[in-house]
Amino acid sequence: MTSRPVAPALLAPLLGFALGALPSPGAFVRATAQEVEWKRDLRNPIRAVLDFHYNRPFSADVLESETTIGHIYCLAEKGDICFGGDYEDEDCLRPVPCRNPAQMRQFMDGLERAARRRPGDPYAVAQAVYGLARLGDPDRALEVARVCEGVRWWCDLVLGMAYHRSERPLDAEGHFRMGLLGADPELACRLTDITYLLEGRDEETYEHLPCPGPGRTEFDDRFWWLSDPLLTAPGNDRWSEHLTRRFELLLHERLQDVVEPARWFEPGAIDSIRRYVDEVTRRGFPDSFDHTGRWRSDVASRYRFTPASLVGDGVQALRYELEANRWGEGYTPAEYSPFHSVPGQLARFMDGDSLVLAVSADLKAAPINPLQIRFIATNGPAGSSVGLGLPGGDLTPSFTTRFAAVPLVVAIEALDGYDGVSRLREGVMPLDAGPVMLSDPLLVDPIGGELPASRQEAVDAMLPQPWIASANEVIAYWEVYGLRQGQPMQVAVAMAREGAGVVTRVLRTLAGRSDTPAPVVSWTEEASGPAHPVSLTLDLGALDAGNYDLTIEVTGPDGAAATAIRRFRIGER
Repeated sequence: MTSRPVAPALLAPLLGFALGALPSPGAFVRATAQEVEWKRDLRNPIRAVLDFHYNRPFSADVLESETTIGHIYCLAEKGDICFGGDYEDEDCLRPVPCRNPAQMRQFMDGLERAARRRPGDPYAVAQAVYGLARLGDPDRALEVARVCEGVRWWCDLVLGMAYHRSERPLDAEGHFRMGLLGADPELACRLTDITYLLEGRDEETYEHLPCPGPGRTEFDDRFWWLSDPLLTAPGNDRWSEHLTRRFELLLHERLQDVVEPARWFEPGAIDSIRRYVDEVTRRGFPDSFDHTGRWRSDVASRYRFTPASLVGDGVQALRYELEANRWGEGYTPAEYSPFHSVPGQLARFMDGDSLVLAVSADLKAAPINPLQIRFIATNGPAGSSVGLGLPGGDLTPSFTTRFAAVPLVVAIEALDGYDGVSRLREGVMPLDAGPVMLSDPLLVDPIGGELPASRQEAVDAMLPQPWIASANEVIAYWEVYGLRQGQPMQVAVAMAREGAGVVTRVLRTLAGRSDTPAPVVSWTEEASGPAHPVSLTLDLGALDAGNYDLTIEVTGPDGAAATAIRRFRIGER
């Protein structure tokens, strides 16, 4: 391997460009007493250990032809151990080790000795921990991290990385947060940067937020609140994974300055390095390769926990695509997996000025047997929340809670005894305000044959999701708000199939009365009070499979109107 030294002054701006745009010089307050020279090159003894290992020839049995990337492939998903188990050994391009066990033991021992000889050298300890963890010995890495005697905030960052790679993300999060509090602001901004996880308007907005600054902090907090895999569990392991990846990228760059310092002068170097930082930030370091390049396998980065919708569009647009693809953001939790998204039904009601939520989930849609079922409604990363729980075994759990009429995120999360998880998560907006207001129509199981006489009776029998497999009937329940007792209202109900217009059979009974089928059914009745309940039975017997919209419109005596729609499906899932 041919290399030539490059002056650190040349590397610093290029490295900053690759890892994230460097803010203006006046954007940071200098970290005076706690300054760490994190931009400097590595020094001995850790530099000598890394240089000797990565720049010495491979074992004699490794043929040159076997290290040509265009002729072989290595897939972690098939059980291959790529790069010899060390993705930093990037010239080891064959599906079996390029270095013998004695060489690997010598390298790992050398890393630990260097850290213990220089516990006050920030990079000696950090590079040793980084190396031991990626080589498959996270417990040893954690022991080495504990010898760190440098600046406290730097040692906390190293410990955060070590704990996360030891599959203890809650401990990692605590150390990362302490480390960021004292860190050089420029480094803190680089580690927390989420530019590569954003798209479209979100990315454009984020790039214009100064760091450090309250706007950037608020955006980060909101993004990670929405990206937390489990809102009902303490901590956020996806956040600690991000901090770990970003910190390891810094260590990777310093290691590359030793192994391949001339890379900056290669054609297309900046674009190549930037792509690598993008890919690692999104999915983690590579564990597979073929003639097209290096990548992180789908198994290792299976789930996309970041929203598929734009953060700037608010919770009303909140949407997730849990199954990641090879190019998008991806993460596989160490503590719980597999992870399933399940459907459910949510309805909003009003009690005075408060929002009442009825939420159910269909856990039968996922292959787990839940031992814990938890519900949460929360209005922000540092806002209020309501949490409820149920014993395991209920595959159609439902929850009811009261909250202020503000935008919310609600979730039902179920965990089985084998680390599998099922999750329902939705954004919820307050009901549209007006002289006349409607709740969401709630679909209710018609078992028993009686219409619900109250909201509680309807909620107790609510369907776990708006899906009817083969039943001939379903009950719809809703409430009308804003009218005084005795005031008349005009009610109109229509049902339309997606893409096919209004269907002719709408309902069979209205409060116990029979009506003739018609495209739109309407009637007049008097309000029983400020919260007026209505229920009816929908006749589905003649309807084909497909998606349908149940539309309800209520008009008050002064002409003010409100509309509510419930989409549901008939037929197979």
